[in-house]
Amino acid sequence: MKEQKTIPRKNVQAGPAKTAAQCRHYAMCKIDFLGTGICPAARDNHYVSFYPQGRMDIYAALSRGALGITPALAEIARSCALCDICSKQCWFITQMKAGEVARALKEHVEGHLRSHEPVPIAPDPVVERFKTIVGGQWATNDPAHLIAYANDPSPLSRETLPRCVVLPGSTDEVQGIVSVCREEGLAYAVRGNGGSVMGFVLSPGVVIDTARMKRLEFDEKNWCVHVGAGVSSFELQRAAHERGFRVNTAEPSALYCANIMCSGIFSLFSSTYGTAADNVVDAVFVSPQAQVFRMSSPDAPNVAGFAKAERPQPGICTEAVVRVHPVAPDESAVAVPFGGLEPAVIYARDLNARGIGTGIGVLGVEYLSTFLSPTSEIAARLRDVFGRALGMNYTVLVLGNSHDLRAAREMAPASLDAEVLRDLILGVPSLADGRLAGLLSDMEGERPAWELLSSPEAKPLIAAVLDPSPEKLASAVDPGFRDFLEKLYRRPEMTDAVWLNSFRILSSRMGRDGHIIAFIVYVPLDNIGGVAELDRAFAQVAANHGVRGDFGFITPIDHGRMAVLEWDMYLDHTDPGQVECMQAAMMSTSAMIEEFSQRDPRVLWIRYVFNQGFARKESFLYHGACAV
Repeated sequence: MKEQKTIPRKNVQAGPAKTAAQCRHYAMCKIDFLGTGICPAARDNHYVSFYPQGRMDIYAALSRGALGITPALAEIARSCALCDICSKQCWFITQMKAGEVARALKEHVEGHLRSHEPVPIAPDPVVERFKTIVGGQWATNDPAHLIAYANDPSPLSRETLPRCVVLPGSTDEVQGIVSVCREEGLAYAVRGNGGSVMGFVLSPGVVIDTARMKRLEFDEKNWCVHVGAGVSSFELQRAAHERGFRVNTAEPSALYCANIMCSGIFSLFSSTYGTAADNVVDAVFVSPQAQVFRMSSPDAPNVAGFAKAERPQPGICTEAVVRVHPVAPDESAVAVPFGGLEPAVIYARDLNARGIGTGIGVLGVEYLSTFLSPTSEIAARLRDVFGRALGMNYTVLVLGNSHDLRAAREMAPASLDAEVLRDLILGVPSLADGRLAGLLSDMEGERPAWELLSSPEAKPLIAAVLDPSPEKLASAVDPGFRDFLEKLYRRPEMTDAVWLNSFRILSSRMGRDGHIIAFIVYVPLDNIGGVAELDRAFAQVAANHGVRGDFGFITPIDHGRMAVLEWDMYLDHTDPGQVECMQAAMMSTSAMIEEFSQRDPRVLWIRYVFNQGFARKESFLYHGACAV
């Protein structure tokens, strides 16, 4: 057989190639968030290239004629069992079918190998040094592996092929890798699951993938858990849940230690559990000088401090000891609808100031519609129903025990209990057709339609019109996924607002219609008008640049003094025109946020918290006071 270094593009299937290019890189295929299991080929092969996300990048590269058939690519293609687990996972989040890409890749590579040998890869002496540290399997310069670490959907990043990828299994191995990088003068980037999607985990030198570092040990008597750098938030939360605890986690696919470093971690539960160092007992780092230190050591670098500046990482966090929180047996949820942003934020602030609720969040109509809906089409109709027909533009979701929820209902103009929320989820196809909203509008009188939706007397009407059931929900989707969705939604946790917010498996749906650019800002809650003004300023920037965007959420923290606000913009990252518009919108947004921050220094863009996530939250929430 003769070698062939490039693959003719005509052999690549157009449909799968288009799907592959649209991969959002949210890494949800790397966790078992639906109970389907993960890709069998990836269970013991921790390189991204063995996961569906990696196969997407590989096939996209093949479609551009940018990748040959290498030994690793042959192994990756042959390892695929065509089980189609990836299609269920990918479709649930994005409505894309990753299995079609996996099948096309397997057929393409195996067809090529019938008449050609794989392209041999020249050895790299640096890779050989790394292999002596981590073992022969866990360092590579094969382009089929490298391409899976070379891209993300950010409009600000460009494809950056690393020289090599190394997967350490311990702190000692990380220390050895950093030592070699120092000796060889090599730049490196530390990768969690790559979900930051802003170019932060790309490097022309070495990518250090921490996926093998899976330590997970609970110390229940001391209310904490030891978490290795390769443990995802979902894996951690699942283990905590099994033991009757909860951990303050964020995006489920994010590796927990990396997530702390990047943002400090915030969620609806941050209203009670806090953020950043609030949940950290201790942590282990390898410094850029290849020195190992513990956060708690008296002579360690001060990772708990904060400076309003873009700072490098203090080191690679290889493990952390974090707090676990008790879960009350009577936890549930209520949703409180509002027509306007300001009264919704005031209500959420007042709850937090009184210590009511375990988790609190003001959700915009974009968030609520997307989370509830199994498809983009239903979400679009539901946005119209919530916003135009019901006037329900904002919803405050309150999670807590029975005493919390009783107080929350007493303070609310109207509220939806867990039973109604379940009916809305399972009856969402009927909810989106507008008939229920129409009936409520006819009954409106002096009470707004959203208030009527919340009234006890509306419960029989809701049940009759929506006819909620797993079968009803599944009837509205692609026939190929109906049986899967029906069985999935027979599980009680899929309609349990507390479970869904603990595990956050629906949040990645925000990127279903395009890559999401999330702008996250800390804001003071003693100036509600300023919060509303910031929301309008975001909307104006998006409109000025022809970018789709909307309010995301606000979670009050620190007893209602401050809040974390997210405002989101969206794009097709494969469309050059949309990329250009988003780049301009991001520049304008940067200037706009800085202007607000100059007027009130308590307005703080999370870009300054990046790499300082182990800081005490007080040091950045009230950084102005620290200068006195």
